[in-house]
Amino acid sequence: MLTSHLRNRLAMALAVFFLPLWIQLVRISAYSSVRRFSFAAAGVQVSVDTNQVAQLACVLNAVTTVIGFMMFMAAIKAREMDQRLVLAGYSRVQLLTARFTSLVVVAALLALYVTALLWLSLPVRQLWWLALSLLVANVTYGALGIMLGSLMGGELEGFFIVVMVSLVDAGLQNPTVRVVDLPGLDALPLHGALQSALASAFTPVAPGGYMLRTLAWCAALAIVALAAFCIRTRLRGAVLAAPSSREHEPAEGP
Repeated sequence: MLTSHLRNRLAMALAVFFLPLWIQLVRISAYSSVRRFSFAAAGVQVSVDTNQVAQLACVLNAVTTVIGFMMFMAAIKAREMDQRLVLAGYSRVQLLTARFTSLVVVAALLALYVTALLWLSLPVRQLWWLALSLLVANVTYGALGIMLGSLMGGELEGFFIVVMVSLVDAGLQNPTVRVVDLPGLDALPLHGALQSALASAFTPVAPGGYMLRTLAWCAALAIVALAAFCIRTRLRGAVLAAPSSREHEPAEGP
């Protein structure tokens, strides 16, 4: 599972080179002004440079898009192999467990990498809470990619959905561009993780269980992914098994 991600050169290039470049571009171009922000996970208002808040919000959007893309491509390219493994007797739950295990490993590595990049660029107050917030966001969007890999018929539509969902999710919640607090923002997938990341980076208050909201999305996406995977492999397995069973039927006499 992990080797398939290493072979995805585009995703690896985005993760290794684009993420630090994106942080620097936002740092150079974003407006810099000290404003008071309300961080729900900390329950306080803090005066922070808008440039620093923009760096964190934008890189969270970027890294979730990258990992969603990585997991989607891995899932959609492994379809035929999954069909063969199911027909060979492997459990569907085992196959998805292996995929989600690789997701957690990749998500953790990207979370540590982005945390290190932000630590070099921002005065991060709580390093490990920030890393945990990024990990939760990564796992959730990776689960979205796995789910789409089981549902979508082609690569283009799945990639488009990952990008658009991440743009809407993170864009509406970016504190530096949000003018009106729209109702329902706290129900979006990244809300808990973003608020936890902001509280971790700019306050001394531990965000605690606030990121559980994002984990609830991760659990829901994982359940849908399991259901879609079971349906797809069962239907495809029946189609593959039917010709082979007919081959063993005795030929009818004249």
